[in-house]
Amino acid sequence: MEEKYDVVVIGGGPAGLSAAIYTSRADFDTLILDELDKLIERVKSIDNYFGFPEGVSGKELLDRGRKQAERFGTDIKNDRALIIKNEGENYLIKTADRSYLTKSLILAPGIQHKKPDLSGLEEFEGKGVSYCVTCDAPLFRGKRVGLLGSEDLVAKEALELYEYTQDIEIFTNDRELDVSDSLRSKIQEKEIPINTDKIKRVKGEDRFEGLVFEDYTEEMDGLMIAEGTSGTLDFARTLGIQIEDDRLVVDQDQFTKVPRVYAAGDCTGGARQISAAVGEGAEAAVNLISELRDTEYLDWKN
Repeated sequence: MEEKYDVVVIGGGPAGLSAAIYTSRADFDTLILDELDKLIERVKSIDNYFGFPEGVSGKELLDRGRKQAERFGTDIKNDRALIIKNEGENYLIKTADRSYLTKSLILAPGIQHKKPDLSGLEEFEGKGVSYCVTCDAPLFRGKRVGLLGSEDLVAKEALELYEYTQDIEIFTNDRELDVSDSLRSKIQEKEIPINTDKIKRVKGEDRFEGLVFEDYTEEMDGLMIAEGTSGTLDFARTLGIQIEDDRLVVDQDQFTKVPRVYAAGDCTGGARQISAAVGEGAEAAVNLISELRDTEYLDWKN
């Protein structure tokens, strides 16, 4: 027997928590399905989020958001949605052990970064290894920085990082650079070098110091990981949501054009900033609330 909720939010990051706070406060039964182990939880200090003049750790920020959502009645389950599909006019979500039926969805799973299988990489996360150019590029102003990836994302990140330091290089780790013609042209115009050699391991002691190859070592101050796609593309395809450049296409209301399905945060592209994700989560929730209130849904769970 499925558990029933008015709203199910996929993802418990800033966008998902923000959305759930709004829907729960509006008296809609809300469930967050949230996988653990988020990159933001390993960020020691976030210095550009409103209201924290001394900075705040990613873990503390999420903990505060969870408590706030739970205060208004949000159920938060540490579980992964494996299947999302239409069930009549509703949506059926299946995890490994449970099934949920909902009238509406807010997709906010963020970006699933593909972690390269490089020895020593994980221990330097936050110590020279980063997954967000927009977040951390100012820390590497004028320094030598590598970008690891082989598809469009690495080219986009490289062009953004170039505004802070021109001493950058793309490392594809034994793959050809597979990017759009327009991005390739921009990379060539900036004369950003591309290294396709296979990486053996990461170098460093207390922090990241460089990449080790078969016959040589590249010394650098930082490494940006630029591999990954939206964590909900399979769901989007199943539901018929438009996808463009590995992001979910939404309108100004965060609406996906699929009935009562909204999306917010990194999965929709954009600034990939916490403040933007929080704002998009709120926007999605406010518009969903309005739609639900205009719908004869009140007895659907009976």
